[in-house]
Amino acid sequence: MKWLIVNADDFGISSKRNAGIIEAHRRGIVTSTSLMAYAPAFPEAVKYAKACPTLDVGVHLNLSEGEPVVLGHKSLVGPDGKFWGKEESRRRAKENLFNLAEVERETDAQIDVLQQTGLKLSHLNGHHHIHVFGSLPDPIGRAASKRGIRSFRCPADKVRPPVEISAEKESRLEEYRVAAHRATEVFAGLKMRSTEHFVGIGLSGYLNLENLISAIKQLPEGLTELMVHPGYADAPDGFSGPERETELRALTDPRLKLLLRLLKIELTSFSKL
Repeated sequence: MKWLIVNADDFGISSKRNAGIIEAHRRGIVTSTSLMAYAPAFPEAVKYAKACPTLDVGVHLNLSEGEPVVLGHKSLVGPDGKFWGKEESRRRAKENLFNLAEVERETDAQIDVLQQTGLKLSHLNGHHHIHVFGSLPDPIGRAASKRGIRSFRCPADKVRPPVEISAEKESRLEEYRVAAHRATEVFAGLKMRSTEHFVGIGLSGYLNLENLISAIKQLPEGLTELMVHPGYADAPDGFSGPERETELRALTDPRLKLLLRLLKIELTSFSKL
């Protein structure tokens, strides 16, 4: 049997992303989303989630972009009091330059912000997948399991789009796989579980209807998480550009549900694990 969780990241990051995620759930195949505490459109995202109880909600832990919830960190932030940014944060995580007590304190605070909304949180993943690097899985897992969150993302992506991808992206995919497998041992020791399979990093930048269908046809037996980022364009180009709308059109195409039935793939969510 095959089961599929379709999880939309970055809930709360902007109004246009929020609208796309909700539409992809109501009209399409998105079953789950991950919410970022105090993101620019966080209050709106909470209202959407409460008005849409069939949408599963998890934690999109942010340790890499913008400002932290907790003030006074020494290692997690730069001189401006903000996180170090995507690449520098990942480098520091991999080189174990973060104070792990700060990591646990910030993780606990972000989960607390989300739980205080009254939403039930079923899973955790990291913005830029930072939750799997270096020694971070241990403090992050402790904070999550302490608050009743039992599922996490293991971003070990093996599915490729039917196009040639760059050597740099292939190297990044391998880096994620290695880090994810090491992190899984730590999370499992804290009685947290992940899906058996993961898809989405390889598809990033290529997630149109044709490539999405190709990925779905490659799904193995068992439970898979598909990571997506639907929305409406916030910018003329880049990650917040028209690519978000391409994903939204693909995820809401009515042919997908017919294909899933044909292939006997059942949509599910982390809350049903």
